[in-house]
Amino acid sequence: MTKNIWDAPSLSADGEIYMGSAGNPPQKGFITGDSNIGIVNGANSITVNNNASIGRFKKIATSTASSSSSITFTDLSSDYFLYILRFDDLLPATDATTLLLRTSSNNGSSYDAGASDYAWSYNRISETGSESGDRDTADSSITLIGVSGSSDEMGSGTNERASGTLWIYNPMAVKYTLINSECQYFNESAENIEAYCGGDRLSAGSVNAVQLLMDVGNITSGSFTLYGVLNT
Repeated sequence: MTKNIWDAPSLSADGEIYMGSAGNPPQKGFITGDSNIGIVNGANSITVNNNASIGRFKKIATSTASSSSSITFTDLSSDYFLYILRFDDLLPATDATTLLLRTSSNNGSSYDAGASDYAWSYNRISETGSESGDRDTADSSITLIGVSGSSDEMGSGTNERASGTLWIYNPMAVKYTLINSECQYFNESAENIEAYCGGDRLSAGSVNAVQLLMDVGNITSGSFTLYGVLNT
């Protein structure tokens, strides 16, 4: 008895699947989106469940600074109970400056900048082992890197970059929005600094956009990626 044999085709892209049945060669199919794959109804049937499970991380948006006055992310939604914003190789245009965060409840049409809209605390450890902290219970922004007026503001030299991660907790809930961050950067004296910040928006309302900006000047360069953790 002669049996037909087909060479198994090679995959050419992520998300491709091949299926065949008796007497038929394999056919190409595609899986897209945030999918959980389950096999049902026998060996020749596949269904794709596009409902990502709770707690799943999703890459939402990216942004690259190029002499930018600010970096913004809009359209935050209640689909996510946690947002994680990663920034890499951030370089300010002006020496001895501070990276700030502001929030918006109108999807970025404007950002909260009142004199007592935010509270924050900030702790830093230098490469020499010295440790210091600052705080403000009524400010127009949250300080993320380099407290203004201190000796540990951000440097703008060629290699004086900053990288770190920011967590934004359940911003669409009608409550104070809490954030915290961790970063590594070089100050204006080219000293390596590890810094931690915790802050909150002092208004019980939904936040659907965030803005990162320097207290003086632009952001020369840097890459920014926003992730979300799904509720369902």
